Amino acid sequence: MNNLYLVDDDQAVLDSLTWMLTGLGYQPKGFLSADSFLQTVDLQQSAIAILDVQMPGMDGSALLNHMTKAGSPITVIMLSGHGNIAMAVQAIQKGALDFLEKPVDGDKLVLLLEQASAQTEQNMLRKATRQALANKLATLTPREQEVMEKVLEGKLNKVIAAELNVAQRTLELHRQKVMQKMQVSNVAELAFLMGKNID
Repeated sequence: MNNLYLVDDDQAVLDSLTWMLTGLGYQPKGFLSADSFLQTVDLQQSAIAILDVQMPGMDGSALLNHMTKAGSPITVIMLSGHGNIAMAVQAIQKGALDFLEKPVDGDKLVLLLEQASAQTEQNMLRKATRQALANKLATLTPREQEVMEKVLEGKLNKVIAAELNVAQRTLELHRQKVMQKMQVSNVAELAFLMGKNID
């Protein structure tokens, strides 16, 4: 089960949410401010966070922005005592899974937490795929990177060899190395590997 974090500047809300979630089998950790959350939590770990929109200092929206910029896989559910449609739309556009109004409906929360859990797993998978790709790319020499880019443009070996001013045999060796290092057997696989990770 993913870690579950609650961030709300109202201790009574934290207490009642903690009580509700503990009853549902979760073990939430509560924070009274975005700062204390950021000081304690590793944003790169798999988790779910329920954030209050309106807090003194850094509010929930600003915290959500910060997490998105950090490329965090944590799935966020926003919470507000005085929610309005515009706020909800804005939160979801910024990457929140959903927007709940206080007092929280337990049944709705349970469903959302199941969705959030699945979403976090997908986020972690994407992150691992991106990291694996970055690791493979890091093994290429600058020349191999050039060759790969031109291969991905669909150019023929002799054209690339002429453009890079190398013998065709040399180019073929570079190309072979690129395929080995990227762990693919053909250009279609290479294009798929590069394309599906550009999100």
